[in-house]
Amino acid sequence: MDLEERIAQAVASHSQEALELLQALVRLPSLAGDEKGCQDLVAAKMQHMQLDIDVWDPPDAELATHPAYVPVGMSYTGRPNVVGTLRGAGGGRSLIFNGHVDVVPTGPEELWTHGPWSGDFVDGKVYGRGAADMKGGVVAMLLAVQALQSAGIRLQGDIILESVVDEELGGNGTLACVLRGYKGDGCIFTEPSGVSRMGIGNRGAQYFRVIVPGQEGGTEFKHQLVNPIAKAMEVFQAVEAYSIMREASVYHPLYEGVYDTKVPLGICKIAAGEWPSTVAGQCVMEGTIECLPGEDIHQVKADFRAYLEEWGRKDPWLRDHPLTVEWFGLWFDASIIEPDHPLVTTLAETATGVTGEATLVGGAGGCDLRLQNLYAHTPAVLYGPAGSMIHGTDEYVEWRQVTTCAEILARMAVRWCGQA
Repeated sequence: MDLEERIAQAVASHSQEALELLQALVRLPSLAGDEKGCQDLVAAKMQHMQLDIDVWDPPDAELATHPAYVPVGMSYTGRPNVVGTLRGAGGGRSLIFNGHVDVVPTGPEELWTHGPWSGDFVDGKVYGRGAADMKGGVVAMLLAVQALQSAGIRLQGDIILESVVDEELGGNGTLACVLRGYKGDGCIFTEPSGVSRMGIGNRGAQYFRVIVPGQEGGTEFKHQLVNPIAKAMEVFQAVEAYSIMREASVYHPLYEGVYDTKVPLGICKIAAGEWPSTVAGQCVMEGTIECLPGEDIHQVKADFRAYLEEWGRKDPWLRDHPLTVEWFGLWFDASIIEPDHPLVTTLAETATGVTGEATLVGGAGGCDLRLQNLYAHTPAVLYGPAGSMIHGTDEYVEWRQVTTCAEILARMAVRWCGQA
């Protein structure tokens, strides 16, 4: 039996065990701040696999001094990262697999056909919040390493499995791994790309807030007052116009023709007023602006601010009562590696060897990719099992994608790290 057959049989032999692990992870709610239950389960799995295990709470004070830190307004005490290392015999390249267990809110649970914490397995799909994004990817990387062990394959280089917290709010869990010294010759984030797609770059991003001033007063005086909601609607249209300008003027080959919106910019939250019969004193709008690889998010922010301030100066009210632009919360650098990088070409060839399909290489949205590329000097890509309804109602991951991904990751580990 050749090596590929041994890996495939080993993945199959552990498939039911891995499915039950995924269901158990999905059934543990793990919104930001509540990841410990899932991390304890991952640590127990790594211990069963006899990996070298490192469990620690990301250090709040140390993280806050790093230039890539994202201020999230929450502590990491009691929210551990879990890293397991399969030691190689030496002389080979190292490879990191990275996944996160935190998830976004579910929305109204009554709208789900399968409950958001059900872990139901129906028609080859595992349902629940985080099934695709990205507990399926966490299970795929664990299954890949377990298959290597079961097949009796010893590697030359180390495999480092990182299960992190806080990806959805900004990536400080992965940043904590970088600060702890976890670096490698390559990194694969098992985000839900699908086994025939790979992401080799990420957009940059920044949340923003625009405060539009008005004149507060009773509704009976509304015709003598400046209503900030009306002014905010004009600002909203100005932002939409700037968004179209960005779409028309920025370019990166990996993002052309792939996304309906290649470089997102939009206002998604509006709040104004304290009383139904009182004209508001101000209107506050929040949104996100992104940039493509090759752009500097800080320069993009500066240009956007200058545009809004100049737009305001053309308005008689806002000229004398300027709007305010603030930056807050989530932000990302953009990053990318070259399409002909050995990590990219080796993984693409490995995936095609299993799926029989060409591997589409493209760009990705905001994610932790940039932390490995820019701050750990570790080339990184996104590649993991696909599903649907990510961040939406009835999210699911296709189980066949999880097992296929695990087989590809195991083969990739042998090719990348070398067989002892």
